[in-house]
Amino acid sequence: MPGSDIERIADRANWRDVARTGAGAMVAAGAVTTAALSTSNSWPLALIAAAAAFGWPASRWRNLAKRQVVAEFDRQGVRLYPETSQRNRSLSPVVDLPWAEVRGIYFWRRRTGLYWTTMVGVEPVHTDPRQAADRTGVPAHVTSPLARRSVAISASDCRRFEAVARRFSLRAKVTDYRGGTSVKQRKVY
Repeated sequence: MPGSDIERIADRANWRDVARTGAGAMVAAGAVTTAALSTSNSWPLALIAAAAAFGWPASRWRNLAKRQVVAEFDRQGVRLYPETSQRNRSLSPVVDLPWAEVRGIYFWRRRTGLYWTTMVGVEPVHTDPRQAADRTGVPAHVTSPLARRSVAISASDCRRFEAVARRFSLRAKVTDYRGGTSVKQRKVY
C-alpha cells in the first residue's frame, strides 16, 4: 500500500504536560535556591533534587516531541494505538478494524483521578457481549465495546480526526460525546 494513502495523527502536548513540566522546574529552582542560601553540604542534595525535578518532565516532553502516532487511517480501515507509561505509544494497535466493521468514531471523556481525559474510540458493527470492559471512570452513555476500543488523545486533535475519517469513509459517523448525551430531559410541572 502506498505511503501517501495512509493518514497518521500524532499526539500533541496538552495543558497537563505543561503544568507538570512547570511544577518540576519550580521544584528544581527551589532546590537550587535553597542550596545557594545554605551551607556547602546541601549542594549535592540540591543537585540530585534538581536533576530529578527536571528529568521527569523532560522525559515526558521528549516522548511528546517524538510525535508518536495515535491513529492511522487508510482505505482499508482504522488503527488506534494505546498509550503506555510516560506518554509513550504502543507499536501494536489496540484497534485494527476495516471500514466495513466500523459503526462510528466517538470522542468522549474518561474520569482519571481529578481530571477528565479526552478519549477517541471506534465502535464496531458486530460486538461480543461476553467480553467485559473496565468501566472505571467511563460515563453511562459510553458503551462497553466503545470503551474497550478507545485511546487517550489530546483534545486539540479532535477536528483533525473528523476530517481524516470523513476523507476515507462516508458511512462511519463521527460523534462528539464529550459534553454528555445530547438528549435533555424536560421538566414537567
